[in-house]
Amino acid sequence: MESTGELGWFRAVVLRSIVSPRTFARELGREHFGLAGVLVALVAGMGLSLTIDVFVLAAKGIPPTTFVSRLVVDAFLLGVRLTITAAVLASIVYVVLRLLRRDEATIDQAFTAIAFALSPLILTPIAAIFPVIAGELTAVGSALFVFIAGRALAGLALNLRAILPLPLAVIAMVVLLVSGSFVLSDQVARVRMTAYAVAPRLAPALEAPRAQGTRYDIEGTAITVPAEWSFSRRGVAGEVAHFETATATLNVVRGRPEPFATLDRFADDLARSERLGYTARLNTREVVRVNDVLAIDDRADGTYEGRHIALRQFTVEAGASGFALQFRFFDPADVAAAFAEAASIAATLTVAPLP
Repeated sequence: MESTGELGWFRAVVLRSIVSPRTFARELGREHFGLAGVLVALVAGMGLSLTIDVFVLAAKGIPPTTFVSRLVVDAFLLGVRLTITAAVLASIVYVVLRLLRRDEATIDQAFTAIAFALSPLILTPIAAIFPVIAGELTAVGSALFVFIAGRALAGLALNLRAILPLPLAVIAMVVLLVSGSFVLSDQVARVRMTAYAVAPRLAPALEAPRAQGTRYDIEGTAITVPAEWSFSRRGVAGEVAHFETATATLNVVRGRPEPFATLDRFADDLARSERLGYTARLNTREVVRVNDVLAIDDRADGTYEGRHIALRQFTVEAGASGFALQFRFFDPADVAAAFAEAASIAATLTVAPLP
């Protein structure tokens, strides 16, 4: 009977924190929530993980039911991680208050404020249902996810304001957002890339004139390459075409990204062999649209075994497969001109998924 009463209390508290955040915030200063905050953060992290993973799989056209065990394990791990993160952030807030010689909030209150602010994330799996039902409903699910995330941020602001004076609440909010973004940077990046996958129009179009020359159709990929670039197939694993001039090479490489990997992770995987032994003094990455296809545009300028080499890679996905255009320029007299030539060739590409 006691456990039933505690369970009922917990359900009521969680529901109140979600649907009536102002009422819940007023309770922070006078009620002790104990381990309830730990459980809330754990379940919220699990809900967030499931939602992000399902959106990533849906964007690739992969049924989530194919990876049920992986989804559950990843959800539990992120739930644990989010709980630990909430405890660390509460400690940071507590230390900042002590450095400011203020004692308005205890570490327990700070943790409860952060943990229960996450409670709306428990509902995020509802948003993931939409892309599973139909791809056309992905935008609806995305909008719902954004709303829930915004509601969590609003709850955090209300909870902090309930236990801290306004100036300290603002400081605490900034500290939490900066620290949280750093600690959970990988998940922030996954959400960002998933947003681009759902709405490619968020990314700017690649601004480059289209190259003139010979069109090559290669395993569903089509690009136009100027006449001075000679074509060959070298039989290298993963490489479907090779072009070169006296001072540059272009490799077209195919691959299948790991199902849970976002486009930026896939770009890193394909670039790994190109970057072995390479020392970059300049590294930039942009998300762009190439003929309405989302792409990662990586640029690097550096040296390999003492020789000046500039690299530019365009990585795209098509369903469960993808490819990259890997440009390498040797001792370029004008790096900007070399990068512009790479962009003009990339601007001609079209891509179809592997069968």
